[in-house]
This record gives sequence, C-alpha cells and structure tokens, in this order.
Amino acid sequence: MNLDIKKELTLDKKTLIIASLPDMGSVGGLVSSFLCNSLSTVHVASILSNEKPWASYSDGIVKNIIDTYKIHYNEKYNMIILTGTTQPQESLELKELCYTFLDYIHKISDIRLLYSSGGYLKTNLTGAPKVCGVVNNEKLKYVLKNAGIEFVGNEITTITWFNGVILGTALEYGIDGIGLFGEIPESNLPQPLAAKSILHALANLEKIDLDTKSLDKEYEKVLESRYKEKESSKFGG
Repeated sequence: MNLDIKKELTLDKKTLIIASLPDMGSVGGLVSSFLCNSLSTVHVASILSNEKPWASYSDGIVKNIIDTYKIHYNEKYNMIILTGTTQPQESLELKELCYTFLDYIHKISDIRLLYSSGGYLKTNLTGAPKVCGVVNNEKLKYVLKNAGIEFVGNEITTITWFNGVILGTALEYGIDGIGLFGEIPESNLPQPLAAKSILHALANLEKIDLDTKSLDKEYEKVLESRYKEKESSKFGG
C-alpha cells in the first residue's frame, strides 16, 4: 500500500475528518463522494493498494488490481475527506488502509473530530430514512443526544469493514470519532436518500452549507432503473 502525495499540506488549525467508503447501499461512498464533488476541494493525496489476492483478466491479459482511495481538502471548513469507489475485502488490507490514512492526517494536522458514515439495514423502513449514530468515546454521547440523533440499536454488536473499523482505529491515535448511519430498506441497491439524511445531520452538527437536491435525482434514477428491470423481467428480457 502506497501513499501518493499530490499537494503538500501543513495545517495549523485542528482539522475535521470525513472518512467513509461504499458499504450497504453504497451509503458511505455516496456521502464522501458528495462532499468532494459539492464542496470546493483539492485532491491532496491518494492511497494506492494492490494487495488483492486475485488479478484481473481480459482478452488474454492478466493485470494486478490497484484500488485508489482519494484524499481531498476543503479550506473553508478545514476538512479532509477520504473517498473511494470500493473498499478492502481482506482484513489485513483493511487495517493497513486505516493506518496509512491516519498516519498521514496525524502528521499534517491535529484532528478535531473524525466522522464516518454508512448504511443501517431496516427492512421494514417506511418514510424518510432516520440517522442513528455511534461514538468511540463515551464523552461524545452528548453530541448525538443534543442533535436529536438516536444511537444505533443494541441488536447491532459489530460494525464491519472500513466505516466501522476506522472509528476503532482512530481511538488508537487518540482521535475522537462519530459514526452516522442512515436507515436503508435494502442493501443491494444504492440508497441516496440515506446519504442525504446523513449529510443533513452532518451539516447540522458542523454548520456546513450543503445543497442535497442532486441526491433526490439520484434516487429517481434508482427507481427508474428498478422499474425497467422489473418490466424487462416480465417479458424474459
């Protein structure tokens, strides 16, 4: 795993970190990519991983698979964002990604708070998705309570892969972390409304100006795609 610095940063103020990758319903990836695309950000570094235990094959040619995780910086909110289109599927690669990212941000700045995000499966969901939260420090519970955000239910005993592991790993660095998880009715389709709910919660917590109308359009595209798929299946298409 390699860190590719695109722009040198040394930050004087304590920095806000947003780090989440695609998970159930692609929620974590939708949140971080939306922030990168909607705010004025600079691509400052990439983390490159070629540690997959398989290779790609096409037309007689085998190649290593290289996953790229991009790190962006927003000056207005003094915010660093980690985003990507995938996430590690092996535990050692996952932990190395967390350590590589946290080592980097720990060197360039003191960290005020780290947020992660993801999907929270609720198969009987009706209405707008609610956001629930977790913290990696008992002292942070009041932040969620004051914002009217309920904690993730006790039926959940583990939060898997990057969006959970990054919060636990942050604690090893003395970094406080909050996870925001949006309810989703199913996990195999993108869930932009859950991402929208998380972004509204984040905007309220951190006083960030966001226009999330584009996520409504993304939701319409998901519905349209599902409709076409159902219509096609009726006729054996």
